[in-house]
Amino acid sequence: MGYTLELRVGSVEAVVAELAAPTLTVADVASTIGFDLDDEVVDRWSEIAQGVAQGTATAGGLLDEDSTAYVVAVLHRLTHWYGALVHSSSGGEEFRAFLAGPADETFGGGLVEHLLGRELAGTTLEDDPSVGWVSNADLRAAVARGLPDDCGHLGPEDEEDLVQLIAMVQRAAAGGLDLFAVYA
Repeated sequence: MGYTLELRVGSVEAVVAELAAPTLTVADVASTIGFDLDDEVVDRWSEIAQGVAQGTATAGGLLDEDSTAYVVAVLHRLTHWYGALVHSSSGGEEFRAFLAGPADETFGGGLVEHLLGRELAGTTLEDDPSVGWVSNADLRAAVARGLPDDCGHLGPEDEEDLVQLIAMVQRAAAGGLDLFAVYA
């Protein structure tokens, strides 16, 4: 079994607007998200959507598993695939050390921390999956601080992951896009 840090681009404003005032139906989302929704989420879609909307209005705190699945489905519908970093179950500790060390040092400004988990529309999602995002302004600030051209000082896997992450941050910054992450 492996884990994926899926990176997606889009607009935080558009995602927040949809969560605050839901318009998407389960049919709108199911055909485009690339994974199967749990039957409980499908059956309770409208109820869950309204609960999340209420949570956004009141800074509702931690969302339960079904509400988290709903938010991830909406995020998948309103954003676009940008890339992914993957690791095996046994490689999780090393991957998290890479994110907390070389990746965090490279980008600064809390960028990696925000990708791994960040309040979205006044709500916090459960840990699995974790969802985070970084605004385009924060991406541009990271690029302006300077990003390395050479990551050869890292081991081969960390080097490949960091080079890929740098490229995604640079492209999203240049394209005026916000960057989202779903880690599961």
